[in-house]
Amino acid sequence: MKKNFLIIFGFVLVFAVVFFIGGNKVWAGPVQQDRQSVSAAAGNCGQTGAWNLLVLGSDYAEMRGQKGADLTRILRADFDNNKVAVYAFSRDLWVDTAGLGLVSPSIDGARLGMVYYEGRLRSLHFTEIDTVVDGTRLTAKMLSKNFELTTDHYLTIDLNHLATMVDAIGGLPINIPVRTTDPYIGIVIQAGQQTLNGAQVVAYARAIPDSDFGRIKRNDLILEALRQKLTDPLVMAKIPDLFTQFKNVIATDLSVEQINNLACLLKEVPASSITQDAVKQEWTSPGPQGSLLWNKNNVLGRLKELGLIP
Repeated sequence: MKKNFLIIFGFVLVFAVVFFIGGNKVWAGPVQQDRQSVSAAAGNCGQTGAWNLLVLGSDYAEMRGQKGADLTRILRADFDNNKVAVYAFSRDLWVDTAGLGLVSPSIDGARLGMVYYEGRLRSLHFTEIDTVVDGTRLTAKMLSKNFELTTDHYLTIDLNHLATMVDAIGGLPINIPVRTTDPYIGIVIQAGQQTLNGAQVVAYARAIPDSDFGRIKRNDLILEALRQKLTDPLVMAKIPDLFTQFKNVIATDLSVEQINNLACLLKEVPASSITQDAVKQEWTSPGPQGSLLWNKNNVLGRLKELGLIP
C-alpha cells in the first residue's frame, strides 16, 4: 500500500500541476533514453538534466463523436536550472500522419486529437489500458514528425472517468467566469462561485460555445480547481482508495522515483520559473475537415524559445 500511495500521490501532484499550472506501462518508440540524466544523489530533487513529458487527457468516445485526445500538453522539466515549461496543443490542429502506420484505411493527415483515437482503434491489444498506451505511442510519434518534439516520458488519463473521479472527491469548487452552455452538453453552467459535481465538470470541460482555444482556458480553470481540491487533507486521506479505484485508467512509464522527483520539482520551482504557453489562435487558419492549419515558423520558434526542441 505504501508504494501505491507514493505512485498515486505523486501522480496527483504531477497531473494536476501539469494540466493546470496553467498499472505502469513501458513502451518503445520516440522515447529517447539518452536525453535523460538521472541521478539519485545529485541535481535538483534528485535528478539532473532535463526531459519532456507528454501529458494526455484521452476522450476515446465523447458526445460529439470520437475526438481522441481532449488534452495534449508537453511539460519540459529542467532539473539543472529549476525551470518548468508547459505547452498546450489544440486538438483541432491539422497534422501530417503519413508514415505513422495509419493504414486500413490509410490516413495521411488528421486533426491532432484524432491521432490518439486512431492509434487506439488500430491497437492489437484488448485491455483498455494497453490501447491507451498504443494511442499515446502514436501521439508521441506524431508530435515528433510535426513539431520536432522528443518525448522522454508520458502520462495519460482516460477522461471518460472524469465525472466519477470528481464525485469521488466531493465535487470541485470553482468560480465560473460566464454562463456557459452549448447544444451538445445539455447542461447550463451558471456564472459565479459554486461546487460542480462530476457531470457538471464534464459538461463544462466539453462545452464549446466559442472555440477550442476557449475550451482549453476552461479546462485550465477546472484543473486549477482540482489542484486546489487535492490539497485538502480530507481528500489526501482518500488517495490510497482513489488509486485502487482508478489505477486501470492511468498509464505512465514514470517510475515511482521519477514521479516523486518531478512532483518535488513542480512543488519547489518558483512561480517566476514556470512558463505556460500554447499554440496561439492568431497563428491558425481554417483547414480541412474542420481543422486548423498552423504557422510552422511561429510554433516551432516558440518551442525553441522554451527549450522544448533544439
